[in-house]
Amino acid sequence: DKMLAVEKNNENRSLKTNRLFPTPNKPDPMPQNLAFLFTKITPEQMIYMWNVLTAIFASQVLMVIAYCGALASFPDYWWTCTLCFGLPFSYIAIQNIYIDHDVMHGATFPVYEWQRFLTHPFADFFSLPWEEFVLEHNRHHASTVDLLIQGEFGWDPEEFHYALQQWAGPWGSNWYKYLLTVPFIP
Repeated sequence: DKMLAVEKNNENRSLKTNRLFPTPNKPDPMPQNLAFLFTKITPEQMIYMWNVLTAIFASQVLMVIAYCGALASFPDYWWTCTLCFGLPFSYIAIQNIYIDHDVMHGATFPVYEWQRFLTHPFADFFSLPWEEFVLEHNRHHASTVDLLIQGEFGWDPEEFHYALQQWAGPWGSNWYKYLLTVPFIP
């Protein structure tokens, strides 16, 4: 109960920062250039988002198979194969996280049951099922209004990751702290 409690005082202010709990400021009348931000996603857009997530997942699987094939065919060109695989794969892995986030907010429920398992390719033992991923992320957003102040209005599941980054401090003279903390981020 304490973990999920919103801790505010009688004046509706955060006990941690003393900031007033914000109220949404949706413009009225709505400017035409902002209307898309407040528009409900259509079923066609939901299907499109899930198709993109599925395509990214399939691309990652095919890239790993292609990398294995390239290493088997050209064992003397390890660096070339690895760079040709690693650079685009790192880009598509980042896109996977972005589309996961967008799908989670815009099209929460998968079109097909099997799409629940497309959250984090190749992270079987470290990944969460789709439902847990969504619940954890919702708790993250509910814990604070300003995502730069973790846990302002309750426990934030991402707090551990941010604590590592904040402990490490600026990069300059603290480079060795990043060697200790970055491996724990995933």
